Amino acid sequence: MEDAEIKIMCYADDAALLAESEDDLQRLFNRTANSLNMEISPTKTKCLTTSKTSLRCKLELAGRIIEQKIKFNYLGAEHSGFGNIEVEVKDQATKAIRIAACLYVIWCNKSMGTDAKSRIYKTVVRPVMTYAAESRPETAKNKRLLATAEMKILRRSPERHCWIAREARMSEQPVMSRTSLNG
Repeated sequence: MEDAEIKIMCYADDAALLAESEDDLQRLFNRTANSLNMEISPTKTKCLTTSKTSLRCKLELAGRIIEQKIKFNYLGAEHSGFGNIEVEVKDQATKAIRIAACLYVIWCNKSMGTDAKSRIYKTVVRPVMTYAAESRPETAKNKRLLATAEMKILRRSPERHCWIAREARMSEQPVMSRTSLNG
């Protein structure tokens, strides 16, 4: 599998076809549809090219041109045709911040222990932030964006006795160690 190229990625009833050129993509598109006896909807099918400059890709299906997008959402992650990974990372971080805000009642629940809240955070909020992280380059800027979002979530608690309000005013390391969020 060392030299194998992935040309088709499938999930449930969605598929993404990958090719180096417009002609290769058209051939792969036709071959895949025919070999799998697939019925593909031209109105639901979209095309995205990835390049630093804008490229026109004219794919056809049943005599109809496939709509080309600059960006689109695939399996919950926003993909940009210009390879702007930073936008994708910010989008994931924003989703995690919103989910954490929806769990405010849990974070402020005095009868629930910090360990339980940490487990909820690790299983509900953090996966949203890191979703699709394995498919994008890990840069220092991306790491910083995610770390900033995580600390924003942890520091969000107001002056009340919510979850880790006092600890969150300290530096990042004490917050992470006191909330057992390192793992």
